[in-house]
Amino acid sequence: MIATEDFNIDQKTIRKIGLQPCDKELNALMAPNYRVFKYPSLENVFVMESDLYGNRMPKNYCFLAFYGAHGLVGRNLSIDKLKHSKLKDIREIVERNKTA
Repeated sequence: MIATEDFNIDQKTIRKIGLQPCDKELNALMAPNYRVFKYPSLENVFVMESDLYGNRMPKNYCFLAFYGAHGLVGRNLSIDKLKHSKLKDIREIVERNKTA
């Protein structure tokens, strides 16, 4: 089992944002023992502790994943930005990057 200090997203952040563990099968390689969460109130938007290729995100970063024009896409996001973003901010990030 992996130690909790090895996770990029702490429990306080999970509770504050309302992230829910994701049980949906994503078409992405996942780093072993790293988690995927559903972003609340946005369908098919996920917060991951690894990128789409299974690479662990650097400390204090996560990967915001969503479905774009050609399947699952996303971008790196600092945990601090994730914590301080409102729903509309995350929605704008998704919409801006969906066509890329």
